[in-house]
Amino acid sequence: MLEFTIPRLRVATLLFCSVLCACLQTRLPEGVLAVVNGEPIYLRTVQALLDGHASAGGTWETRSLKIMKSRYGEALGTLIVNALVRQELARRDMAVTDGDVAEALDKVRSDYGGQEDFNLVLAEKSLNETEWLNLLRDHLSVRRFEKNILLPGIRVGADDVRAYYREHEDSFRLPEIYDVCLASSDKKEYLEVYGRAFAETAAFPSGVAGQCLSVALKDIPPEWRKTLPELAAGACSGATARGSSWEMLCLKRRLPAGIAGIAGVYAFIERQLLESRRQAVFERWLETCLAGADIRVSPHIKDDLLAARGEVALPENADRSDASAPVAK
Repeated sequence: MLEFTIPRLRVATLLFCSVLCACLQTRLPEGVLAVVNGEPIYLRTVQALLDGHASAGGTWETRSLKIMKSRYGEALGTLIVNALVRQELARRDMAVTDGDVAEALDKVRSDYGGQEDFNLVLAEKSLNETEWLNLLRDHLSVRRFEKNILLPGIRVGADDVRAYYREHEDSFRLPEIYDVCLASSDKKEYLEVYGRAFAETAAFPSGVAGQCLSVALKDIPPEWRKTLPELAAGACSGATARGSSWEMLCLKRRLPAGIAGIAGVYAFIERQLLESRRQAVFERWLETCLAGADIRVSPHIKDDLLAARGEVALPENADRSDASAPVAK
């Protein structure tokens, strides 16, 4: 929970990018990278967001300059959309309160074993607690926004699921599946004993190591792909030398190719439809919101925002402006 983004609102950036452009105007105060309807977004908050991610993907210093610029613009874009979300909640008298933040903070502290251990984690990630709390408020705001504003008007019915299933039926076709055991040993005779007993038990005896799994033929190691289809259920290949050890492939059973029934994929389809509709609702809200917003971006961040637009195919948020310009009104 030490990392904050709007991970499920990524595609909406395409709309966001299209309106984040404007002409030059007055510069913003020092340390302010953007102003959203009068609310400043500070450099230190952008840095806190980046610091929270650096631990998950390696240090920023090890990344290319181009990627760093992209991530920098991405982070600012995320914070701009976060601000718009918080402002929308405030207009609806649904804003996250200090009490909400304190309650969430207590849960996070408990997860880390107390304040002392929590402070160590913040220090390891180079995170300032005040800025981290601001990001926590954003995180809670986005969750509330999704739950109370985006999702209530979205419905996915059985007819929708059936229509999706018919339209994407080829996606639910299943290849032939093999339940196999791949065994190895330093001694050929150990494998031969294992192979003779395999029809009765697939347990690996002393001196034999291996794993059993269900796989499609394409996922089998190339050296076994010709052998596997020729095996009968309960049978094993001969022991084959691999370097200094021996290997054997055994087949428990094969499941014929088919198509997953709608009952088995119903929940998956429902989630897919819910997600796509939630994205569409969010994008419509964002487009309307931006049309009436006053967003100004520092000229110093222009190149980073441009880098974010060019680097990320489905960016998480961000784009450009030439200065502290009114981006959308």
